[in-house]
Amino acid sequence: MKRRSVLALPFLAGLVPAAARAQGNYPDRPIKMIVPFAPGTALDLVARMIAPGVGEELKQPIIIDNKLGASGVIGTDNVAKAAPDGYTLLFTAPAHYINQFAFATLPFDAVNDFRPVTKVSNAQLVMVVNKASPFSNVREVIEFAKANPKKLRYSSSGQGGTIHLAFSLFNSMAGVQIEHVPYKSGGQALTDVMAGHIDITFTAVATALPQGKEGTLKLFGVSGLQRSRAMPQVPTIAETALPGFELSSWGGALAPRHTPDALVERINAAIVKVAQKPDFQERLVAMGVEPDLLATAAFARQIDAEIPKWKRLTEMTGVAQTMKQ
Repeated sequence: MKRRSVLALPFLAGLVPAAARAQGNYPDRPIKMIVPFAPGTALDLVARMIAPGVGEELKQPIIIDNKLGASGVIGTDNVAKAAPDGYTLLFTAPAHYINQFAFATLPFDAVNDFRPVTKVSNAQLVMVVNKASPFSNVREVIEFAKANPKKLRYSSSGQGGTIHLAFSLFNSMAGVQIEHVPYKSGGQALTDVMAGHIDITFTAVATALPQGKEGTLKLFGVSGLQRSRAMPQVPTIAETALPGFELSSWGGALAPRHTPDALVERINAAIVKVAQKPDFQERLVAMGVEPDLLATAAFARQIDAEIPKWKRLTEMTGVAQTMKQ
């Protein structure tokens, strides 16, 4: 037994240099960045904007892979089950943490199965209606909804997602009942508003910008406390109808829980270097997204501080009870 133990030592010792060499050579193949929402959404646009530069820094391409469905659960589960080797990342939004309060069960632990890498941006939502809608502003929507409970319908990217939460908050603060019609993706939800099948929705400023310019959508109000720099002519919902109304969505990268510190630091450094560039930040603002860069430790602290807020919001709006029935 002693002889076998002694013989095993050189083999076990050899594993450590091999692992170190693997990290030292990282990356030696393309990196997959999963976006758990549809192509064309604000989150997807930010991921696609930053991926080429990060790929140049790491000297390997970053491949964006949209795996959508169930308010981001499907794509997120892919990352949770991926090897923690730095070759699979998640580019996600607060829905990642909201889902733990909205769903009765999840196939992963939103907090403990992931580790923050870098926050890149912050995006407001904007309330939109079809160009042929009889409404001209948020106040008119509220007045009609109060006089006609459950007559209006809004679309969202799925149960428990950011849009669902935003309208639950809106309904609660306005004292109205606008009915929820969940879709598989935000893109589908917006398409049916543009086609006139659904009355109203929230979408990202980045997504609404081209439709607003072309006149295919009316833009009623942004969801932050400050007007968007990309569409300063559009007021906030707080200033026009509901004082204190506020909900926005960040975009950032997470990695599987056991990804080594050295790899997280390498990825974070590459993202930070690209996100700090003035031309990158100008492009974000031009498409309706605010630059909001936080490196690993600061991003983790923000997430820890936000989680209780999302929990309170899901409970206050009834989203948690609805999803867990």
